[in-house]
Amino acid sequence: MSLPPISPQQPDRPDELAAGAAALRDGRIIDAIAAYDRALEGLSEAERPEQRGAALLARGLAHQLTGDSARAGADVVSALNVWSLARADWASSAMSDLAAALSGAGNGAAEVYWQAALRLAERSGNVLLQAAVAGEWGRHAARAGETVTAVALLEKSAELGRRAGDDPIVAKALVNLARVELDSGRGGHAMRNIGEALARDQRGDLRAATAGLLIDVAAGAFHAGDSAHAELCLEQALALTTGADRQIRERTLAALSGLAKARNDPGAAARYGEDLLDSARRAGDLTVAAEALHDLGRIAMLAGDLEGAAGRLTESVVIARSLGLDPLAASASRALAEVALRRGALLRALGYAEQAVILSMGQDDLEACAATLLLVGSEAQRAGLNDVARPANEGAAEIYRLLERDDLAQVLSGESPLAPAPGPDSTEARASRLEAGLEAARSVIDPGGA
Repeated sequence: MSLPPISPQQPDRPDELAAGAAALRDGRIIDAIAAYDRALEGLSEAERPEQRGAALLARGLAHQLTGDSARAGADVVSALNVWSLARADWASSAMSDLAAALSGAGNGAAEVYWQAALRLAERSGNVLLQAAVAGEWGRHAARAGETVTAVALLEKSAELGRRAGDDPIVAKALVNLARVELDSGRGGHAMRNIGEALARDQRGDLRAATAGLLIDVAAGAFHAGDSAHAELCLEQALALTTGADRQIRERTLAALSGLAKARNDPGAAARYGEDLLDSARRAGDLTVAAEALHDLGRIAMLAGDLEGAAGRLTESVVIARSLGLDPLAASASRALAEVALRRGALLRALGYAEQAVILSMGQDDLEACAATLLLVGSEAQRAGLNDVARPANEGAAEIYRLLERDDLAQVLSGESPLAPAPGPDSTEARASRLEAGLEAARSVIDPGGA
């Protein structure tokens, strides 16, 4: 998740000066130099020392990045001479621009510029500017993985913002601080800062960023076994999102649906899933739609709605295959095989299971396909349909040989002592081998027995 910027307050600047800063941030050094050249042509040292000093310093930095140390040194000296007449707040904001442009470039120059910007802000006596500079420096430090520095600066920004009575500055600093704390495993601190940020974010500018944080807090709570806290965080995140925050909203709906399914509440899981599907369709996002249809199909299957499950899963397969999402299509095909089994359509179940094998790529997918084929083979064997059972079991055995699981392949081929039987070709022997193979497959796919 991106961190909200905390931009220092800056006076209006000429267009060319702004264009130069943008080019510098994008790494277009030659374009930046040209823009600063044009800016300097129209800036009088006597009338606009702040802007002229900023242009000179920035052009000097650009020359330094091109390796032209002589021109860089001359521009920096000129900038310092011009700024002897300039206000400290203007110099601070210009330094912040340059520090931001250098941050993440893998050199130590950015920190020097940040320190200079903060000292100039302190010299100006503008507390709000100090808060903004500290917050923006902290944001860049967080992005660079400098956790200790980021925490210190963001806390400083929040405190200065409180002193200045500026809620937006405080809220942005706290949201960024919460992200750093959450990534460091300090979820309790993060939640306290999220709470204060929400209270101060009167305009709602940080809703999407805060919702993203709450989703991550919920994930941590769920993995720690606290499903109630996870659900509370997700509901708060959902309440914060709007139509403009579609991706965050869809992540929240998907998580709430999964949580409801985990607590065996298919009704709630389906409601959240339908909202997710509706959002994806309105946005024309076929990938999310295919995933939502897959999950809704499985939810319907668990609820006993086999017709609804078949419809959702079939649509998911069609969309997934059209988009080249083979693992998703394979999973939906395996689910369709289970639906067909419950309907007693064993030949159709075999077709879906074989289709899933063709679409599968990874080992986990292939093992799941083998388990599905074993289910088909077991049911066909009980029904006396050997022409369905034989290819299903042979397909499962072939997958296990491919995955070098010879123990399971031998069980299915009748070569293992795990499944003794009166005669190698008797119905009882084949059924015993199938049951042993099915149990072995389940132990691979679901070792916990869930």
